[in-house]
Amino acid sequence: MSNSIFSPPLTRRRALAGLGACAAVPLVPLARPALAQTKLAALDIPSLAMPSLGAFPSPVIKEKGFDKANGLDVTFQPKAAGIYRSDFASGASPLGGSGSLLIDVGLVSEKGAKIIYLFNINDYWGTVAVPGASAIKTLKDLSGKKLAAALPTSNYAIFRYFAKLSGLDLSTVEVMNTSSTALVPMMVSGRVDGVQLWEPAYSILASKGDYRALDFIGLWRESNKVAAMPYQGIAAHEGWVKANPQLIPRLYAMYAQAADFIESSPDEAGSIIAKASKTDPQTMADLIRSKRLGFNMYWAGEQRAATEAMFRAALEIGFLKDMPAPDVLFDKPV
Repeated sequence: MSNSIFSPPLTRRRALAGLGACAAVPLVPLARPALAQTKLAALDIPSLAMPSLGAFPSPVIKEKGFDKANGLDVTFQPKAAGIYRSDFASGASPLGGSGSLLIDVGLVSEKGAKIIYLFNINDYWGTVAVPGASAIKTLKDLSGKKLAAALPTSNYAIFRYFAKLSGLDLSTVEVMNTSSTALVPMMVSGRVDGVQLWEPAYSILASKGDYRALDFIGLWRESNKVAAMPYQGIAAHEGWVKANPQLIPRLYAMYAQAADFIESSPDEAGSIIAKASKTDPQTMADLIRSKRLGFNMYWAGEQRAATEAMFRAALEIGFLKDMPAPDVLFDKPV
């Protein structure tokens, strides 16, 4: 890995076309059986349990065979958030399929472990949902109101940064801490004026009544002069990265194919995801079409400026104490 400044963004289709030239083990399109005829590399990938964002590609990968198409035999291991984070931080699970840039890379690195952010899958999207008839139009309108939020999450941490950018003093808001799974019920119950949440929770909430999302994501580009918002992808302990360099390009190709399929075939993908997450297929298809899942794949080193901006934002609100070292970002294999 190098510490050079980032290159122009790498699209998924460019990545899929070029990965064969940069990987030690050649990658081939699905129509060609070369990798399928070789011995598959077995790989366990823990992730947060459905309906978390990091778990969305998993059922699609298995249903469509994108792992085997890239010489892998992946077993996805859904875990509750607390178990997933502790297992990854300790190294019991050296590879993370729901790798949070700020938590699994930033915070864990501060505790002494060397964590590498291999590649991004989803950029950040978060919102505050309010009833359709609410007088709350902007974040500043939350002053004096009740807001439900899952405080330990990185999504809420980034929201705190947006609140600061918008001029909202969160000390003037009655913030009620709750679990991620309780956010939608809290809003539906009418006990709060708004709820800070992300997908797929927002789409599930919107399917239950008249709610709307406050849009503040545009403040990111205005403040940081970058478009990408690296948020969630694949992270690994440095030891795993050094021991498995030949698997990393295959992992990228597998997730890139899944992301392309999800975005290009929302109805079929929505049905697959809905079956795995026990949600409504139409809700999932509409969510995919909305682009709020934020699929944006790139090698971590391809977006150094945007990633460093995320780290600076976390430092500014006190979520991180130190800027992570440049080599926590994995560069595109050459």
